[in-house]
Amino acid sequence: MSARKIIAILFVMFMCVPAVASDVEVWQEPGVDFAGLKKIFVMPPVLSLKAGSQLMPQKQLRADFFDWVNQGIRSAFGKRSKLLVKDINSVVDDMKFIHGDNVSPDSREFFKWANEMGYTAFITAEVRQEFVTEHIPETTRTYTEYRTIEKKDHRGRVIETITIPEERTEIIPAHDVTYLQTVSEPRLYRTNDPDGDYISAVNYRIYREYQGGPVMKVVENITIASMKNLFAGKK
Repeated sequence: MSARKIIAILFVMFMCVPAVASDVEVWQEPGVDFAGLKKIFVMPPVLSLKAGSQLMPQKQLRADFFDWVNQGIRSAFGKRSKLLVKDINSVVDDMKFIHGDNVSPDSREFFKWANEMGYTAFITAEVRQEFVTEHIPETTRTYTEYRTIEKKDHRGRVIETITIPEERTEIIPAHDVTYLQTVSEPRLYRTNDPDGDYISAVNYRIYREYQGGPVMKVVENITIASMKNLFAGKK
């Protein structure tokens, strides 16, 4: 990691889904002018999801992913912002009207042409899910149990009930816990320097076991939240 990437490190923590703990790290180039952005585009995401049958078809997932990206950006800039955000496929279609059908996002000319069209920055993003195993060492738990004693007379009738607290100790053996971790890593680059350092980046990690609801909702929420944090330094 270059020095310019680590000069400004902001740590932000909040819950994007109830009962899920999360870590957020945000890197931003000092002095970056988010307010000066007018047009940006989103590259195809790298998605590595392990939710099995809960995953939607890839075409639908990519369409929904762009909507989630948009929601996060709008949340950062506000609904009245005039920032134009497009999917790369839309940019390619627009570019073909100028440069013909041979436009390819893989070419160096693509970013030059995009810059000439007013797109000053673009977003790459990776969202992945992976099963993580954590070793939990042996622990001791102390708790109180209450024992009830009945006092009886000579005829065997209960005349008084007494509750006595008794402290207990339980040893919980060492064990391994496996949980599904979801990570979102968006990056913001300048179109006039696509191979250079990013100007803003986020590592958003849900690092505890997900406790309920559809897994894809976690992917949606973490994508939206990470995109909002990508522009956390906007003034």
